[in-house]
Amino acid sequence: YPNNNNNYWVDYLAKNKFFSFLIDEKYEGIKLSTNEISDVLTKIASVDPALGVVTMVPNSLGPGELLTHYGTEEQKNKYLPKLANGEYVPCFGLTGPNNGSDATGSIDTGKLVLEDGKKMIEVKINKRYITLAPVSNLIGVAFRLEDPNNLLDEGNAGVTLALIEKDTCGLIQETYHNPMNAGFPNGTLKGDLKIPIENVIGGEKNVGEGWKMLMECLSAGRGISLPATANASSKVASFGIFNYI
Repeated sequence: YPNNNNNYWVDYLAKNKFFSFLIDEKYEGIKLSTNEISDVLTKIASVDPALGVVTMVPNSLGPGELLTHYGTEEQKNKYLPKLANGEYVPCFGLTGPNNGSDATGSIDTGKLVLEDGKKMIEVKINKRYITLAPVSNLIGVAFRLEDPNNLLDEGNAGVTLALIEKDTCGLIQETYHNPMNAGFPNGTLKGDLKIPIENVIGGEKNVGEGWKMLMECLSAGRGISLPATANASSKVASFGIFNYI
């Protein structure tokens, strides 16, 4: 029983739908209430905080929630069932060396170009401390998009969110962070990317809407997941102190 194999546990959680707590049953997810998500995360984090974070991230800000609220019907039908059954393991790249996790800071900036008659986004990204990045195969990325050639039919240039599948668009996933020896998969997302505009979450009309999308999807992480880990640590500490005394 490979209980010391981190990739095994990620695979186990994904295939047993622990990453689908925000995905509707229509897309084969296990849609849980706020209290239910909190209870599950508290239980897991009380045994292994790193495993709690691994479970928390796909059930917080990330491709699943963003697709649910803003994805096109085609994107929802393509990705949500596979996120629910574990075929896709998600991560979301926002944090960078110059902006932290602030989408209004010095975030990676790209431009919209025309290539063989198709609108493409050219952007060089440098994301770090991205939970699940080394093992993810469906990656959300945030960047600031410029439109110097006025190619947009809909939407406005600005912070934009797009989806990239592993080994596409020039994405590089090769660095594994483990500064505290905590053992959960955390790393970088890099590369000189060429992203088709249809990869924008919600399509071209959502170009420049990324800041609003991020702000409207922060509640699951900030209001449920992070407090659940704090609740878990408090319970473990109380249990240990009580029994020690």
